[in-house]
Amino acid sequence: MGRSVETIGDNVVYFDIEFNDACDAEMEWYDQVELLTENLQSKYPSLESCDKWVSYPYRENRIFLESKMIQMSISEYCGCGAVSVFVNRQNPYDLQESFLQNWLDRVWPNMYNVICESVGAPIKRIGTFSNGCGVFEKI
Repeated sequence: MGRSVETIGDNVVYFDIEFNDACDAEMEWYDQVELLTENLQSKYPSLESCDKWVSYPYRENRIFLESKMIQMSISEYCGCGAVSVFVNRQNPYDLQESFLQNWLDRVWPNMYNVICESVGAPIKRIGTFSNGCGVFEKI
């Protein structure tokens, strides 16, 4: 079965990862995640840095930012990255998921722009082959 970058929910920004040097690829990846984190936290101060892995059935999404309302994960596969923004189901106030999703839907357009500015080369998923591989185009 084919593979593609793993995402959570509908609020996703895909991006192309172009590393200058294969030897420094891991360091460049962490630099990009750090820049993304800084840009998002400057616009949304309630976001706190964290380092968690999303639970089953997801296997490759690392939560790098969260608030009481949302969580943000990042994943990468074969040069394609994805940032997913989704409702924090373990919110401390026990708020209803529909309320949180409504809030996320309202802030998503601005958050999308911040993420796109940070990753540099956003791409659009246009389909998926029957073997699971995603097809993308540059925006």
